[in-house]
Amino acid sequence: MRRTVLAIAAATTLAGLAQPAAAQAPTADASDVRCVMVLQAVSRDPKQRDNAVRGVFFYLGKLATRGPVARIEGLMLAEGKKMSTPQQAQTELTRCGAELSQRSNELQAVNAKLAKQFGPPPAAAPAKK
Repeated sequence: MRRTVLAIAAATTLAGLAQPAAAQAPTADASDVRCVMVLQAVSRDPKQRDNAVRGVFFYLGKLATRGPVARIEGLMLAEGKKMSTPQQAQTELTRCGAELSQRSNELQAVNAKLAKQFGPPPAAAPAKK
């Protein structure tokens, strides 16, 4: 009986701890949707298109881990109303770019460690004509 009470108490405590994380999802969704929006705008510039599109897919992936991507239409409408000045868009672009740079640097560090451990990848075979 005592174990049952302890198990229920532990489960209740863990459920309480999980609530703040769930409460953060709307904020994370809004933040990531803002990144999608500003990166889509940047992708109109042919010189920045490739990197901006990669960033859009990064943020879409983050959004997809929290639910269906179809839900972002409403989020985009809501966040678009809040982002009404070029300064706000630039602030978001700076924030999103910093996160993308951080993740890119983390991946480069992992690749460098793996290259030290396993050596460089084999050279590609020449294409047959």
